[in-house]
Amino acid sequence: MITVDGFDVPVAVAGPEKGSVVVVLGAAHQSPAAYEAVCQRLHTASLKTVVIGPDPRLTAKSVIGILDALEVRWALLVGDRLGGELAWELAATRLDRFIGLVVIDRGHPRVADLAGVIRDEHCPPVELNTTALVSTNAARAVARASQRFVYGDYRVVELLGRRNAADSTAQLAAEIVMRTSTW
Repeated sequence: MITVDGFDVPVAVAGPEKGSVVVVLGAAHQSPAAYEAVCQRLHTASLKTVVIGPDPRLTAKSVIGILDALEVRWALLVGDRLGGELAWELAATRLDRFIGLVVIDRGHPRVADLAGVIRDEHCPPVELNTTALVSTNAARAVARASQRFVYGDYRVVELLGRRNAADSTAQLAAEIVMRTSTW
């Protein structure tokens, strides 16, 4: 647990001490332990992982506070569903801290989501290489529409497993490793 902005956030840090860092912002109702299988694969690829559990109070500022407390200066950012919303904002506004973005079933905040809601009509474009993993046709459409707000390499990739990270462990880990090697 790390205390930031007056509340405790579950954070799991593991992997090689000197490896490049991958920060995972988890999906709602997913503890950091839910990403253990993905993290194990990333550790095999010499990547250090920081998994930040979901909390509706988390903001871009509080995530940066957690990374500062852990002395993480640069990282690849991964956002799983609800965590993807915050990941897009961070990638768009904190180019100085992230080397790339991988999101699962979430589009850029200026693109209408699956319910037709635009979350942030003023969110800047992302100037990082980005991969959007999608599990449904609707998520694919949102991901494709998000491309106009990414000023870097952009890939939309179909998740071959079911809709969660645990069922798509190998594919998610491979996409993360690929993104860490393209910056």
